[in-house]
Amino acid sequence: MSIGTRAAACTSCGKRLNRKQWYYRNGKYFCKKRCWVTESEKTASEAKKAEAAKEAPAAS
Repeated sequence: MSIGTRAAACTSCGKRLNRKQWYYRNGKYFCKKRCWVTESEKTASEAKKAEAAKEAPAAS
């Protein structure tokens, strides 16, 4: 993979990605595994909130 085809910054924290060190998961680039875990937890909690909001009006 060439440098021109990947992102220049981490998706989660915005930190600049080094040439030799970066973490690629689910179509996104991260600076470390910790940022990937943080981002995946964040998206899971947002999905859970959206699902709860979708069910709340139906229950009323």
